[in-house]
Amino acid sequence: MRRAALLGIALVWAAPAEAQRDEDIRRLIVEDSLARFQGYCPCPYSYDRGQQCADKSVYSQRAAHPRDLYCYPQDVPHWEVEDYRRRMGIPRR
Repeated sequence: MRRAALLGIALVWAAPAEAQRDEDIRRLIVEDSLARFQGYCPCPYSYDRGQQCADKSVYSQRAAHPRDLYCYPQDVPHWEVEDYRRRMGIPRR
């Protein structure tokens, strides 16, 4: 059990350094966005009480859609990817 926890921590620390491609960085930003979201049904593919959120999701309701909620990699703007690279010290390939 302890070994699994340590492995999980190692993967978290390794993730930014391994993310070299824009697609990888976009996925990390989406994961971070969902982890920071407070509430139910952030994305259409999320589940609440055993049912898929679909049209009830915050993402689907554009009026209440927070700017920093990303559900899909294509939602992440290019400037966010570049900002992530700069903050993490990841060079452009």
